[in-house]
Amino acid sequence: MRKFTLFHLSLIPVAQMDFETRDLTRAEWLKTALQASFEFEHRAGKVVHWVALEANEGCIVGVLQKTRPHRHHLPPDGGGSETETDEWQGAYLLLDPSPHEKGQRVAVENDLVGSPPALLKSLVAAINKRHDKPFQIEVEPIWDSTHFWNFSKIHGNVLRSITFEFVVPNMWDAEDDISKGLEGTGKGTGAERVAVTLEGARGVGTDNKIIKDGVSYAEKGAGTLKARALTGEKFSSSTKPEISTISMVKGKRLVPDFFLKLKDYILGYKKDEAMVDITASDDRINNN
Repeated sequence: MRKFTLFHLSLIPVAQMDFETRDLTRAEWLKTALQASFEFEHRAGKVVHWVALEANEGCIVGVLQKTRPHRHHLPPDGGGSETETDEWQGAYLLLDPSPHEKGQRVAVENDLVGSPPALLKSLVAAINKRHDKPFQIEVEPIWDSTHFWNFSKIHGNVLRSITFEFVVPNMWDAEDDISKGLEGTGKGTGAERVAVTLEGARGVGTDNKIIKDGVSYAEKGAGTLKARALTGEKFSSSTKPEISTISMVKGKRLVPDFFLKLKDYILGYKKDEAMVDITASDDRINNN
């Protein structure tokens, strides 16, 4: 199986923007920023390359690549001795740039290139450094609130502390209380993130609207949640991101069309286990 970690991008308008890009929509900016290949700095000064492959059908497809030392043997006619050469490894990335309810969603392949959260944050940081950016991009993993509610239930729905870190609403049109409050904070202060901690010596009850709304808002990829039980046990939503999977495909290499065909499964929009198996006979698989 090929596995992908899921994230959500929040695009927040910047106060001052470049004249040429100020009228771009969020989707247009994402396509503009990722339409060409470029390199960017990753952890410990390492360089990762964004290789743009495709941008159609409402989906951007590319590869995150870097070199990695590979120890192997020379062929028999080369003496068979050990040697080490650099090889290129890559992790596929799919992005739905559209601003619908579940849009601005990203899937990063779990691969040897690096940690999906770290790779995506480095890529976003490089885009945010552009002088012509009309939006500040914030990235958070999408996670399943079931994990938190199970943690809460185990501890009697009373926890020592709960900390939310929210990204302010990037669409400015939500109607729930939390979104409205964060919207006002964002507009009034220019803040892109807001942290809220609830703590009590005898515990904080989780079975109430405030906590439920906060969890619901955060799990969509608009924030993170950390909690500590009265026993000292800890919970972090960042350690439990949603993972999507697709079947391995038979063939020498994959092309963007294959991912576009399965984008709804890769991005987590569909989870039908009866998904048709794609094999090398599919005309979207390149066997050259």
